Amino acid sequence: MFDMTTAALAFLLGIVGGIFGGTQTFVVTGFAGILIYVLQAAGVTSAFLTDTLLNTVFLPAVIFNAATVSTALAARRGYDIEGWDVTHSLLFTHDPIVMLAAGFGGLAGYLVFAAAQALGVPADQGSCSVILIGVLTRLFLGHGHWVNPEATAYYQREGVRYWIFQLVNAVGICGVTAIVLSHVDPAYYTIGFSISAALILLGSYDTQHKTYPTTHHETLVVGYAMGATGGNVVVSVLFGMLANLIYLLFARYCNENCDTHIDPPAVAIAACSLILWTLL
Repeated sequence: MFDMTTAALAFLLGIVGGIFGGTQTFVVTGFAGILIYVLQAAGVTSAFLTDTLLNTVFLPAVIFNAATVSTALAARRGYDIEGWDVTHSLLFTHDPIVMLAAGFGGLAGYLVFAAAQALGVPADQGSCSVILIGVLTRLFLGHGHWVNPEATAYYQREGVRYWIFQLVNAVGICGVTAIVLSHVDPAYYTIGFSISAALILLGSYDTQHKTYPTTHHETLVVGYAMGATGGNVVVSVLFGMLANLIYLLFARYCNENCDTHIDPPAVAIAACSLILWTLL
């Protein structure tokens, strides 16, 4: 919930997000989440772990939103970076305005998250914050490019083989996640999100192909589905696959080669969690 101290912390954390970059801070979020799960499993529970660390310091709605806003502004001000590419530190700009924008991005993300909590929004509230800040960023800092004009041609070139490839990948990720979660306490159903976020670190070693899978939308939605269905593995896998489909389409059509970043995993998580928490 909202308080002035946490709001000030969110602003400062936003600056940190601009300093280190969105993807980099998200990896730290993953490791922090794993650590918190381990501590809780060991019997260490406290409001500090949940309220300050999990829901503020390492909350993507704060620190990742900061990178979204500041990256868009850096591109708008003519620096050598794409407005949608949140994988870079913005220290190279040497621009205090960019860093202040990161701070305000973190603060805005926190305010939206707190409001979503207070209103009881029936979807992943962190993702809702990430989406709203992303949309507002594109509206005010973009140049009107909301859709990637090359997306359809890309899918036409790739053909059916591409979708079979993605299907196999999704079945693997979601199947492993659901089966493993079927053997743990429901309190740990969302640990897949933290593991997936931490594993993005491995992408820094992929210097040849410069690509690495994003899976936290799949693993988190599988966990949400396990909770909503009482541990139904098949339904959970299907929802994870739906999350990946939404992610792929949104990323290609509405994020890549567009003005600014609107986070595709957040869109997938928010959409699937809304379905799960309102219809099941």
